[in-house]
Amino acid sequence: MRWKQTILGAVAGLLVLSACGQAPGEQDAGGGPPESASEQFKKQPAEHEARNGPVPESQLNARGLPEGFPREASARDTELTITAQEGGCGEASAEVTDQSADTVTVLLVETEPAGKKMCTMDMRYPPVTVDLDQPLGERTLVLEHTKRKE
Repeated sequence: MRWKQTILGAVAGLLVLSACGQAPGEQDAGGGPPESASEQFKKQPAEHEARNGPVPESQLNARGLPEGFPREASARDTELTITAQEGGCGEASAEVTDQSADTVTVLLVETEPAGKKMCTMDMRYPPVTVDLDQPLGERTLVLEHTKRKE
């Protein structure tokens, strides 16, 4: 008879805990009705506004980069961060060479010392940052590459 009371108590306890045990994201904060679709649409950025985060491949023209070069960029307001490549004694940098209504062109530069110098044979992928006049928005990001001697 005692085992029936134990099982009945355990079942009742589980029911109480499962009813109250919602995850924090599932609980209603009491802030009123959920947002309508039109309110959610208003929060989406317009074409001319900054879109923060990775630049999608469809918006990236990296044909000017050597084969094997990283093809990654992210935008934050008027700032672009691009993954560059440098090796040995080389040092990566970036320059904005053109900004139009449709495109932004950035030249990735690898500067190497002019004289003979002993260097390591490693590859590095540092982030380089450039500032734009306006956010990238929907414009195409064109990446080009060159090597220079100091």
